This record gives sequence, structure tokens and C-alpha cells, in this order.
Amino acid sequence: MPKLTSQQRNYIRKRTKFREPDPSEMVGELNIIPFLDITVNLIMFLLIASSTVAFFSQVAAQLPQYRRGGVGSRAANPAEQLNLNVTVTENGVIVAGSGGKLAPGCENTAGGRVLTVPKKSDGSYDWEALTTCVARVKEQFPDETQVTVSADQLVEFQHLVGAMDAIRNQGENELFPDVMLSAGVR
Repeated sequence: MPKLTSQQRNYIRKRTKFREPDPSEMVGELNIIPFLDITVNLIMFLLIASSTVAFFSQVAAQLPQYRRGGVGSRAANPAEQLNLNVTVTENGVIVAGSGGKLAPGCENTAGGRVLTVPKKSDGSYDWEALTTCVARVKEQFPDETQVTVSADQLVEFQHLVGAMDAIRNQGENELFPDVMLSAGVR
């Protein structure tokens, strides 16, 4: 081993001496600034995205109103009211009114579990048949404009909107433009 000078030994001794760390050096603090940057950016993105989606996905519908009978009621005789209800189920569409449920073909009423407009053989809803059925009802009640639409819990929202579109118009003819939404019953 080569001989070291006293100056070199002092230098090595000074550099290899154990030094007690400062208490601030001993605490392993996390730098959370990058985490906060990412979090703030995510929050801003989610707020902008949700406001954009809410802006484009509005459905024009009216809620049912509570009214007393009398001068402002729709008809003097409750038997003359249509009270048209359209219920979208997972197997098809049920059209009902004050007189009962409409049978397939929309010409007669039927009791029990009946689907007025069953699904097509490919599993999709037959919105054209629903529009035709509702148009037959409109011929008998030309002054009626309200319909209540409800859906089963298992039905997707897009099918509910499809039923609302099928009920409102038949080409240029306005059928039932005042659509009210109701909770589905299981």
C-alpha cells in the first residue's frame, strides 16, 4: 500500500467521518405537488366532460301535474278521458288507456298479460307498429295530446326515448306531443 501524506490522511478522515443527519433530513416527506397537479387536471376534465354530456342529452318531457276537478279539468266526465299509457317492457310495448289494454293489432282491448306491440323476431322493438297503433288511438280521440310513458327496470334508456319518438309524430301528423314520464312498475 502506498504511503499517504498527512494532508491526504486528513482529507480522507474528514470525508469518511460519520455525521449525524439533521432531523429534517431524517423525515422522508413525500412530494405531493405532482399528485395535486394530476388531481386538479382530472377534476377539471371530468367537470367539462359532464357538463358537455348533460348539455347534449336533454329529453323534453313533462312531469304529471296534480289538479283538482272543476273548471280547469280536461273533461267534465272522467269516463271521456283517454289516460293513454305506454309501457316499454323487455318483451315489447303495452298500450293501455281508460278502457283497458289494447290487444295486438290495436283494434280491441284485452285483459291479462298482453303485449300490444311485441318485439320483432330479431329482438328489436317495432317502433313503426307502435306509431301505427297510437295513430289508431288518435283517430278515436283527436283532441287528446297527453301520453304517459313508463319502462320496466330492465329496459335501456335508449328504448324509452325510442318509444317517446314513436308516440309523438307520424310523419308530419302530430299524435301525442305532451309526453309525461312515469316510474316503471315491476
